[in-house]
Amino acid sequence: MSRFLARLRAPLLGAALLLHGAFALAQTPAACPSAPSGPVYGSSPVNNYLLLALAPDRMAGLNFPWSKQAAQILPRQVLDLPVLGGWFGQGKTASLEQVLRVHPTLALISGATVGSQASTAAMRKLGLPICPVRLDGLADYPTAFRQVGQALGIASRGEALAADAQTTLDDLAALRQRVSAQKPVRIYYAEGEDGLASECSGSIHAEVITAIGAHNALRCTDGSRFGMVRVSFEQILAADPDWILTQDGPAMRAIQTEPRWRLLRAVREGHVLFAPQVPFRWIDRPPSFMRLLAAPWLASRIFPADYRAVFKTPIDARTEAFFALYFKRTLSAAQARAILAPDPADYPTPY
Repeated sequence: MSRFLARLRAPLLGAALLLHGAFALAQTPAACPSAPSGPVYGSSPVNNYLLLALAPDRMAGLNFPWSKQAAQILPRQVLDLPVLGGWFGQGKTASLEQVLRVHPTLALISGATVGSQASTAAMRKLGLPICPVRLDGLADYPTAFRQVGQALGIASRGEALAADAQTTLDDLAALRQRVSAQKPVRIYYAEGEDGLASECSGSIHAEVITAIGAHNALRCTDGSRFGMVRVSFEQILAADPDWILTQDGPAMRAIQTEPRWRLLRAVREGHVLFAPQVPFRWIDRPPSFMRLLAAPWLASRIFPADYRAVFKTPIDARTEAFFALYFKRTLSAAQARAILAPDPADYPTPY
């Protein structure tokens, strides 16, 4: 019997080792060609925003026009870049002719949202060197900063951003540990013009909720990477969220003015948050490195005492430090406070 078990165990152990090896390989950053000079094309906003933090002077172009609030922070050379398009859902693609005109020396590709296969095929068709960057979640950013920083010949810049990102991730882990012993806090993420679109559990677009140890109030499944699943008001009422979070101006106005939203305990208790979005959206659309600030901001609102215990620095001072590092912009205390208290009227259109 023991010999039989030994023979049975051997192939199972071998299979386990193979699976472990495959998993480890999947976690290893893919090789990124060296490109110490020349424009770099980001095939989606997630890639392009990573490049913005690392080397804005190397950006080849934009995936879509900047929103008006970007002008408060970003340099003119970045604001005036040509719109080349990209792959980021809803049938969006790039103009390959426009991409070729800017003579990129490298293309950044990521499967963080959608379109990675199509963008990879298109870049290969153009003969561009490809750097595949894993950006599936916040935990990927330290490695991504280092990987792309080394490829662009700015390893020290990549290391500085990676170290800061890792410190934030470590602090978020400590925060989750603290709040895990408390009563669960459930957050409904309201999207769209009427607030009746949201994200299912596990969506990259709502990662900031679980990053702070809170729970997504909406229970659903979504096989796409795009998200914005339509829900009924009855579903939200049944979920009875503790808090509501949005970054869509029309949704915020609906929540504040439509009588039916007053049926929700979160609304009656004033537990409705409108997320900052300078120089662009912090939560998602796209789910960028700004979530490294969005998560602490959300924690400061949902778990103020735990935020203070873990992060130590007030959120306005943290915002100043973040903008100084990631955008090389010095904010006054008043500017930081204004960014942290956006007026929904200034954002009249949904994503």
